[in-house]
Amino acid sequence: MGDTKIMGKDIYFWNFLVLMIFTVVEVAAVFFGDSIDLNIVWAILIGVGIIKAYGIAAFFMHLKGDPVIYTLTALFPIAFVALMLWGIGLSNPDSILGLPAWCSPNWDYSYVTN
Repeated sequence: MGDTKIMGKDIYFWNFLVLMIFTVVEVAAVFFGDSIDLNIVWAILIGVGIIKAYGIAAFFMHLKGDPVIYTLTALFPIAFVALMLWGIGLSNPDSILGLPAWCSPNWDYSYVTN
């Protein structure tokens, strides 16, 4: 798989580039989350997370082209992550809105210096 060249670069270079671009998209979605709807931010973060997870699993973990049982074994923990997201983040009355102020991108720097 590493021998495949696209425009003179191997697949790891392109996968890394896609991961970095989508990381910037994630950070921008959270940073500008005050000006857009919270559901859109969630949709962006989940969608980008799925794409990044595929890139990591398929190319960096070499699961692309492997038997399906390997992929299913690697995907099994997703059920637990989804359960944690629902149990911790979505079922509580405050959801993610009740997080401490320092968890948001525009927090007060005096928290660190005091």
